[in-house]
Amino acid sequence: MAASELAALVVLAATLLVFRTFRERYLLVWIVGWLAYLVSRSTSAQHPHPLPEGIAALVHAELVLAACLFAAAIFIYTQARRLLVPLCLIALVLIPYAVLQGLLWRESVVANAVLEVAFHLILIFAAARLIWFRWARWEIGPWLLSLCLLSLHLRWDPLNGVLPSGYILIIGIVLGTSMLLLVFDDSKLKTQRLAVIHALTASMSRAQQHSPMISTAIEQLKQLMGARAAWFRFLEGERLVLAQQIGLSPEYLRDRNAVPLDEVIAEVLREEKPRVITRRTGTDGMRAAIKAEKLDHLVLIPIVGKKGPIGVLVLGSRRRIQYAPDDLDFLTTAAHQLGLAFENFRLVEQILRSQRQWANTFDSIHDMVLVHDAEFRIMKANRALLERLRMAPADVVGRICAAILPGEHEGKWKRCPYCSGDRHNGFFEGSDPVFGGFCLVSTSSYAEQGSAQTGTIHVVRDTTDHLAVEEKYKNLFSQMQEGVFVASAEGKLLDCNDAFMHMLGYSTRSEIMGLNVEAGLYAIPEQRRLFRAEIDQHGYVRNFEVALKRADGSQVWALESTFASRNPEGNIERYQGFLLDITEKKKAEDEIRRRNRELNALNAMAVIATQSFDLDEILNLTLRQLISLMGGESGCIFLADIDEKTFRRRAGWGQRSNERGRNSEVTFSDGFGELVTRSRAEVITQEYLPHLPSAVSDFLQLDGQQSWIWVLLWGKDSPVGIMGISSHPDRAYTGNDENLLVAIGRQLSTTIEKVKLYEETCRAYEDLRRTQEQLLQSEKMSAVGQLIAGVAHELNNPLTAILGYAQLLESEGLNERASDFVGKLFKQAQRTHRVVQNLLSFARQRKPQHNQVNISKVLEETLLLRDYDLKVSGITLEHEIEPGLPAVIADPHQLEQVFLNVINNAVDAMLEGENKRSLKISVRAEKGSVITEIHDSGPGIKEPNRIFDPFYTTKSIGKGTGLGLSICYGIIKEHGGEISARNRPEGGATVCITLPAAGQTALSESAVPLPLRESAIQGSLLLVEDEEAVLEFERDVLSGAGAQVTTVLSVDSMKSRITAGQFDAVVINGKMSAEWNAAEIYRWMEERQPRLCRHVLFTFSTMVEPDLRTFMSEQKIPYLVKPFEVGELIGHVRKLLTKAAAASASTA
Repeated sequence: MAASELAALVVLAATLLVFRTFRERYLLVWIVGWLAYLVSRSTSAQHPHPLPEGIAALVHAELVLAACLFAAAIFIYTQARRLLVPLCLIALVLIPYAVLQGLLWRESVVANAVLEVAFHLILIFAAARLIWFRWARWEIGPWLLSLCLLSLHLRWDPLNGVLPSGYILIIGIVLGTSMLLLVFDDSKLKTQRLAVIHALTASMSRAQQHSPMISTAIEQLKQLMGARAAWFRFLEGERLVLAQQIGLSPEYLRDRNAVPLDEVIAEVLREEKPRVITRRTGTDGMRAAIKAEKLDHLVLIPIVGKKGPIGVLVLGSRRRIQYAPDDLDFLTTAAHQLGLAFENFRLVEQILRSQRQWANTFDSIHDMVLVHDAEFRIMKANRALLERLRMAPADVVGRICAAILPGEHEGKWKRCPYCSGDRHNGFFEGSDPVFGGFCLVSTSSYAEQGSAQTGTIHVVRDTTDHLAVEEKYKNLFSQMQEGVFVASAEGKLLDCNDAFMHMLGYSTRSEIMGLNVEAGLYAIPEQRRLFRAEIDQHGYVRNFEVALKRADGSQVWALESTFASRNPEGNIERYQGFLLDITEKKKAEDEIRRRNRELNALNAMAVIATQSFDLDEILNLTLRQLISLMGGESGCIFLADIDEKTFRRRAGWGQRSNERGRNSEVTFSDGFGELVTRSRAEVITQEYLPHLPSAVSDFLQLDGQQSWIWVLLWGKDSPVGIMGISSHPDRAYTGNDENLLVAIGRQLSTTIEKVKLYEETCRAYEDLRRTQEQLLQSEKMSAVGQLIAGVAHELNNPLTAILGYAQLLESEGLNERASDFVGKLFKQAQRTHRVVQNLLSFARQRKPQHNQVNISKVLEETLLLRDYDLKVSGITLEHEIEPGLPAVIADPHQLEQVFLNVINNAVDAMLEGENKRSLKISVRAEKGSVITEIHDSGPGIKEPNRIFDPFYTTKSIGKGTGLGLSICYGIIKEHGGEISARNRPEGGATVCITLPAAGQTALSESAVPLPLRESAIQGSLLLVEDEEAVLEFERDVLSGAGAQVTTVLSVDSMKSRITAGQFDAVVINGKMSAEWNAAEIYRWMEERQPRLCRHVLFTFSTMVEPDLRTFMSEQKIPYLVKPFEVGELIGHVRKLLTKAAAASASTA
C-alpha cells in the first residue's frame, strides 16, 4: 500500500472516531467524500501512467464526487443548506461530463480545462463560504481546510508533471487534519458555551441580588463572543435604563444613560430573537452609538421572562463577525436563562418582602397573640405578648404553655389558660387568668396544609382600661349638666340623662321615654327641616340653635350638637347628641343687642352732631335713628322760636295725619303747664294729659294714635324743642325706652344749643370779617388818597408852567394856525388840571359842606375820572341832561362819591356779560326835585331790594366789600333824597337818585366870571420855588409884566437873600420841605422882616390842609393853588406890590 493511501486511511479512521464522539451531520458527509477521494487515489495508484481511458474517466468522476461531497459538508457546517440543491444539480452534470471527458475527449485541452475549472470553482466557492462563515475568529482550522481544498486538482498529466513528489500525500494529510481541527474548534466553542451557561447558573444560585448576576452574564458573553463592549438595559415603561455595562466610554454613559424605547428594540422584544444591527439597519440613536464607540455592529439580545419583556442585552463588536444560527441560539438560550433568573430574583424578593410584612404585621398587633399546637406547645408569640412576659422569642417558641404562662401552678387553669372550659372557640370576655384584670379573647383553630395536626390561635385584648372608661362614661352620662339623648332614625327617644329630662320639665324617665322628638320637642318645624338638611349634607350638626317645648308648654332655647350613626348601607340608624340650655344666655344676648343698638344709635347721633353743623340734617337723621330704634311709625321735631312760645316743625318722618301736616307751627301761650315746668319733666306720656294745658294736650293727640311718647328738649331755663314718635296700638313703652329717650333728648338739646352757638359765632365772625375788610378798604383808600396827593403835587407843578406858557403864547401875536394849536394845548392842560382836582377832592377826607351845586357839573367831573376806562372797555356813553336844571343843596364831593360808586358797579356788571355795552345817564327836574337815572346794559340785579344792605355783594372775593352802595344810600338820605334800583324789561339795571332842588338855576361853567389878565406891575420880587420849571415860568410872567424878579431854589438861599436885600414882595412855595411849611416860613419872616411878612403870596401844589388854611385865613395871607392862570398870578402880585408901595408912602 502506498504511503498516500496509508495516510488517507489513517485520516479516515481518525475521522470516524471523531464522528463517533460528536455525531455531527456535516462530518458524516465529509467522511463519505473522503472515501470517494481515497478510492480515486487508490485507483490512480494501482494503474500505471498514463491511465487507461476507462480508469481515467473513473478517477475523474470519483474526484469530482469527492469535491462535491466536501463542498456539501462545508455548506452544512456553515448553515448554508439552501446551496445543497444547486450543488447536487452541478454534481449531476459535472460527474457524467468527467466520465465522457475521460472516455471521449481525453486528449482535448479544452475539455480538460473546462473540467478542471468547474472542479476548482466548486472547491473555491466552498472555501470562500467557510472563510466568510468563520471570519474574524482566531481559528487555524478553517484557513488550512480552505487552502487544502484550493490545492486539490484532477489527475491531469501536464499538471502532474510539474508538481513535486509527495505533494498529494501532504495535501491529503493536511486536508484531513484541518477538518479534524475544525471539528475540535467547534467542540471547544460548545464547551465554552457550556462553561458560560454553568457560570451563569452558578452566579444565579449564589447571588442575593440581580446586579452581580447580570454583571457576570455580560462579562462571560462579552469574552465568549469576542465583543468590545457589553451592556444591559432595564425596561421601565417606555424607556430603557442602563443597569450594567462593560467597555462603554464615559461620554456614552453620560449622554445615553436612559434612552426611549424605539421601534427596532420593541420589535426585537416582541419577536424574542437576537438581532444584529449595523449602521445601515439601525436607528439614528443606534448609528450614533456605533459611530461614537467605533463599533462595527451591535447584537441586540432580548431578555424576556414568563410575564413579559425585562430588558435587552447589547453586545458591541469592532470586528465584522458572521454569527451562525448556533451562536444566536446560544445567545437566546443564555438570555432566556437570564430572564428566568431575573424573574426568580423578583419572586424571591416578593416572598421575602411578604414574610417581613407578615412578621411586622404580626408584631404590630397591639393585642397579645398566642399560637400553640394540639399538644399546647407554643409555636408563635407576637411582640405584645413577649413584652408582657419580658422574654425573647427563643425563650418561648417550642415550649409548653404551662411552662411559660404564669398562673398554672395556682390551679387557675391547665395546659392552656385560654382553652379551658367554654373558651375553646369563639369569643370570651371576662377576667384574665394569666395577667389579671379583664380581657376579651378571640380563639380559632387552624390546620396546616397536608397535615392533620391542628393548632389554636388566641388573640387576647386587655379590656381593663376600656371597662374603666365605660364606667366613667356611664357616670358622666348620668351626672352631666348638659342634656344627652339617643334617638332612633324615626325620631323616637331611646335614652337620655337626667339633665335632659329636667331641662324639658319632666319628673320621671317614663314620662319622656318613647317621646317622638320631631313632634313632641321641636317648637319650630322649620328648625327640624334645617336640622335634617344639615345632617344629610355633613352627617352632624354643631351648635345648632333650636327652640324646644317643655312639658308645661313653655319654650326653652338650646344649642344642639348631634351626629348620625349609619349602617353599612349608609342609612341612618340613630341620632346621638347634646343639648345646652341657652335660654338665659339668649335673654342676655337680646338685652345686649338692644343695648348695642341703643349705643350705636347714640354714637351715630353723636357722630352726626360732631361732624355736621346743619341743624336740619342733624334733626332729620336723629329722628330717623330714633324711629328705627324704637320701632315707631312716624315722628316729628318742633323747635322753639325766640319768644319761647311758638314752636316750628323742623323735622318729620313717616306718615302724618292731615291735622299734623297742617300744623307746621304751633303756639303754646301758657307753656307746658306748671307741673311740667316745675318738675322739668323730660318725657310726656298719656299720664301727663290731665295736667297739661289744653293747647298742648290737643297738639300731642293730633295724630289720633293710641301709642305715642313725647320728649321735651330742655335748654338752660326753658324747652328749646319737643320731639315725639308714635307706634302701632299695641306698642308699650318701657322704663328702658323712656331712659333711652331722655338720653337722646339731652344729647339733642346740647347739640341744638351747640349749633345755635356755632351759628351765632359764625355771624359774629362774619361781622368781624366784614368790619376788618371795611377797615382794610379804608386803609387802602387812605393810601390811595396819599398817593393821589403826591401825584397831584408832581403834576400841578408842570401843569402850572404849561398853562402859563400857553397863556403867554396867546399874547405873542401868533398866526391863526399857531394860535389854534396854543388854544388846544391850553384846553387839554385845563382838562388835566380838572382831573387832578377831582382826584384830590375825591381822596380828601373833609367835613360835608352843603352849597348850591350844579349836578350836571358834578356828573361831568365824575365821568372824567372814568373816561379812560369807559373807552378801553368799549362802553358807549349817552347823555340826556335837561337844560336849565335847578341847583341842589349838597356837598359836591359826596355827590361825586355816590355817582362814582354807581357808575363803577354798572361798569363791573357790563364787563361780566357779552352783550353790547352802553351806559346812559339822564338828568331831569320834576316836582321840585332833580332826578338822575343811570342805566346800564348788564345782566341786571339779582335782588334789587337788598343791594343797599351793608355787606351785601354779588362780586367775587377781593372785588367788593358790600359797603359802597350802603354808604351811597346813607349820603343820599342825609341830603334828604331817595335812591332806588330796579331791573329794566329790555335788560340791564337802573339806579334812580332823587335830590330836592334849591329853587334857582345853576350857573353853567361858561357863566362863571374869570379873572382878567393884569399887566404893567412895578417893584422888586423874590421868587422862591423848588421846581425849576415853575420858577422859570413865574419869573418870565412877572418880569414880562414889569417887575424886577430875583429867584432862589431853597429856603436857605431865601433866608440869605431876605436878610441881605430889600424886596417889595415875596412869592414862595408853601411847602418847600418837610421842615418848612407856610406857617413856619411866615413866623420866621415875622421875626426877621416884620414889614415883608405882610407882602407874601404862597403857592401850593395840592389843596391846602384844613389847619393851614385856617391859619392863613386868620393871618389874611393870600395863596394860589397850582395850576393857576397867568392873570391870577399877576393880579395877586399886583395887589401885594400896591400894598407895599402904599406902606412905603405912608412911612415916608
